[in-house]
Amino acid sequence: MTVDQLLAAFRSDLHDEVTPYFWSDADLVRYLNSAVQEACERAKLIEDRFTPAVCSIQLVPGQSIYDLHASVLEVKRMTVRGQVIDETSVEDLDCESPGWESRTGKPRYFVFIPATGAKAPCMCIVSTPTVADTLALTVYRGPLKPLSEDRLTDRPEIPARFHEDLRHWVYRCAYLKSDADSFDKAKALEHEALFISAFGERPDANVQRKHRDRAPPLVQSSW
Repeated sequence: MTVDQLLAAFRSDLHDEVTPYFWSDADLVRYLNSAVQEACERAKLIEDRFTPAVCSIQLVPGQSIYDLHASVLEVKRMTVRGQVIDETSVEDLDCESPGWESRTGKPRYFVFIPATGAKAPCMCIVSTPTVADTLALTVYRGPLKPLSEDRLTDRPEIPARFHEDLRHWVYRCAYLKSDADSFDKAKALEHEALFISAFGERPDANVQRKHRDRAPPLVQSSW
């Protein structure tokens, strides 16, 4: 569905088809962008291994920390020259390989560091590379650019079969707008529950940490 089609559907469902509107196009598109991002974070709807700006990282000798594209939510797979680089955690590295931060050589592992506040996601490569090379990533990510009320023929980047369910987050946001004519907490909670039913709960920081800690144990090596 295009932005134009989605806006028409939203206004029909919200009984907001006559000007002046309770919710502007800018409001509804902002809610729609929020819905797409929420859906991606909950259900990992966009898997990407082809976009160069997202999925290709140039290794620099002596550098262990690398910024990732701001859209990246999780690194599913990483290779260098076809060899898989395994994900691990700082906790496992500290336990199984003391002194890992000062090791140099062939990259064997990576630690994914999620975005926090204004800081983009990044990763730590272990061992610190000594030669230039290229990492190939497969990632789960959010949309590369936001939708806009000025580009009505654009479509949400997630698969089309999920477009219809985005409306529940849009309506959740719409009914939480601080306005006497539109605020309805009960309806907001109802649509939030329907959105959760479609896309799942939002993973919190503890869930993400536990996911990282479930990485395969390191194999002791001389490096």
